Amino acid sequence: MKESKVLYKAIGKSVLGRYSVYVVNLLSMMLLARVFTPEIFGIVAAIMVFYLFFQLMAEAGLGPAIINLTALSDNDKNGIFSLTLLVGLILAIIFSAFSVFLVSFYEIQGVDKVVPFVSISLVFFALTIVPNAFLLREQAFYKIAVAGTCSEVISTSIAYSLTFMVEPIYALSAKYLTSAGMSFLVQYYYSSQTEFGRPKLGRKFSAIKPLLSFSLYQFGFNFINFFSRNLDNILIGKFIGASSLGIYDKSYQLMKYPLMLLTFAMTPAIQPVIRKNKGDKRKVEKIHSAFTFKLSMIAIFAGVGMFFLSDWIVLIMLGKQWDSVAPIIQILAISIPIQVVASTSGSFFQAMDKTGVLFLSGCLSAVVMILAIIMGVVKKDMLLISWYLVIAMHINFIQAYLLLYIKVFNKSPIAFFIKMLPVFAASVTMSIFTLKA
Repeated sequence: MKESKVLYKAIGKSVLGRYSVYVVNLLSMMLLARVFTPEIFGIVAAIMVFYLFFQLMAEAGLGPAIINLTALSDNDKNGIFSLTLLVGLILAIIFSAFSVFLVSFYEIQGVDKVVPFVSISLVFFALTIVPNAFLLREQAFYKIAVAGTCSEVISTSIAYSLTFMVEPIYALSAKYLTSAGMSFLVQYYYSSQTEFGRPKLGRKFSAIKPLLSFSLYQFGFNFINFFSRNLDNILIGKFIGASSLGIYDKSYQLMKYPLMLLTFAMTPAIQPVIRKNKGDKRKVEKIHSAFTFKLSMIAIFAGVGMFFLSDWIVLIMLGKQWDSVAPIIQILAISIPIQVVASTSGSFFQAMDKTGVLFLSGCLSAVVMILAIIMGVVKKDMLLISWYLVIAMHINFIQAYLLLYIKVFNKSPIAFFIKMLPVFAASVTMSIFTLKA
């Protein structure tokens, strides 16, 4: 099937490019986990949750909307780029003023020291939106990988060097500012080689209007999805403490590596390829069915591997001071198979111009995830929080694919769920092992 070959070829390029970044990210985490304590990581993680929210506000679904464009004039391009700069500056000022609330909310000493670094990072992030979308649109994954690798190497080097000169909290915060700055500079440089060309400053802010119908639904989904994915960090930091948040955040970060390796590297390739065939739902569904089944088989091995090797993974990746991370990872690993598959679904919603349905799925997911998080935080039990999240992720997997098949592919999802039986079997088996231990 020609379309499948095109998709897998694009995925191959994306994977090879992204893996270089992930390797560097992993080495960076291994180094910094031995330099900074869980408490320092927890303080920064508490702020980074809100940083991610402001990133979401800056991006507002604009990236996927640009990827779907077939033409863009210079005036429109420059107007959109200038608008992202303006939005970034406004959000940076708001975030700085927001620090008073963050300090009173968390009541964690040192939170205010992270805010200036994050505020400036927001400007660089906003500036990167347009160049990044241009590169993704043309599947320039190697160039994006160069940007990611450069930013990670340089920012980690600076953070490590600063540990000998300033307080640890400043050193770790500087990493995120440096990373955002380098990512923008490299992607902006490479954007000159894209079809639309390197953006410059312009006055035509109205160029954003044609993108709003797509981007607003995408933004709505991202907005809802943010709280369902990050409320756990916010509430753990508030009610259980910075040290516990540091441990939980590292557990989640390690658990996400299989997702990063298997799907986060692939999803950028899906939307540009599938959008070319969006008029043929039957063809896209066949591509989707074959792709997710193959992916699910790999995901099972990844989840089972992390489940049984959790102790060794923590020791090698983080060191002895993080040994309390292992039990949490073991529980979260149960969700890896379904998460790996589910994390590709959004690209199919986007490629088929069904961001409204994606938004609905995001709302349902948010309700389930938020209830799970609140139930766990009330008990102040990290393991219980992890169990509730695993259950919620399985529920959301089912509802997301019900909507994808019924509302997007206009087809019964029964055959798809039958193909996913090995994934559910793996989750049940790991759960039984954990409960018996």
